[in-house]
Amino acid sequence: MAHHRRIALFSHPRTSSNLFVRLLESHPALGLKTYAFLDAYMFGPERLRTRIASGNMAAFMDKMKEKHANTTFQSRFDGLERAIADIEAQGKTVVIKEHSYHLMDPQTIFTNIAVEGEAKPRAPIVDNLLDLPEEERGKAVTATPPPFPIPNPTILPDRLFASFLPIIIIRHPCRTISSLKRALQPLGGPFPDADTVIDTSFKWQRIMYECYKAWFATPEGIEAAGGSAVAEQLPIVVDGDRLVNDAEKQMAKLCGILGLDPAGIQYTWEAQPAQDMAQIMFIGTLSKSTGIIKGKDGSDKTPVLEEEVKRWTEEWDEKTAEAMKGLVEKTINDYEFLLKRCI
Repeated sequence: MAHHRRIALFSHPRTSSNLFVRLLESHPALGLKTYAFLDAYMFGPERLRTRIASGNMAAFMDKMKEKHANTTFQSRFDGLERAIADIEAQGKTVVIKEHSYHLMDPQTIFTNIAVEGEAKPRAPIVDNLLDLPEEERGKAVTATPPPFPIPNPTILPDRLFASFLPIIIIRHPCRTISSLKRALQPLGGPFPDADTVIDTSFKWQRIMYECYKAWFATPEGIEAAGGSAVAEQLPIVVDGDRLVNDAEKQMAKLCGILGLDPAGIQYTWEAQPAQDMAQIMFIGTLSKSTGIIKGKDGSDKTPVLEEEVKRWTEEWDEKTAEAMKGLVEKTINDYEFLLKRCI
């Protein structure tokens, strides 16, 4: 695989994307940069997130906002480009990972989903071309912008957005929503809350899919992908439950499309204890594991919504369960659209 080709994993909360990263980072040909924009999205001065916490967790959240008082999307974008340059200087293929909605302008989010409040504009991202060697930057400045049939929905400059081979990961919303509810319980805040409509929706994954699908149908997109044989298989959609329950088959398909040697993927590892509260909340099980845990949370079976509602009522209460049911119903169509296109 040519080193100039880059990979982007557009993730979504609780889709087994951290397991996916664990598998990808084991491959010696790949270098990863994850969540470049997470702190800017959650805690920085341009943050869209409004989720509240109580007790000790409220103090923790306040400290994080203080720590990231100057963490702008621009500063994190510059850091992302530098990381890409560093990885490629090592002769490796770059893989970036970010939740799709972290990359979207507030106006894009407010246009596509009913969100409380109003969209506050952010300063436009300035592309300083830090991912490129200095001798290539002049040519990039004068290059013709990629002719996207559907406009780039992210804050990433078109030049950079077009440089990635996209992977989109999904998982049944019954699984993602209940898993997110459990992960957020230490915060002590309400669920659903003002943020839930954003971070439980697969709308963002579908928007990414449709934009890239149209791009890779153009002559310029086909050339960027490395030919029609690859372009017609893009974007790559991965179902998190299939990944958990048949990882080797899923990774073999993925490597085949990307031109990677599947033998480079390792399926066992040493446990890596969680280092902070965020890791305990979101990768606690993975951090303690030494391999893939098949069938976790019933992931080897297709959920039946009414049965899940009964379980949620027992685990929490009827009001919460009904609210979670509503969230599933809002996003199930986008999920099923993408599921049909999974590898």
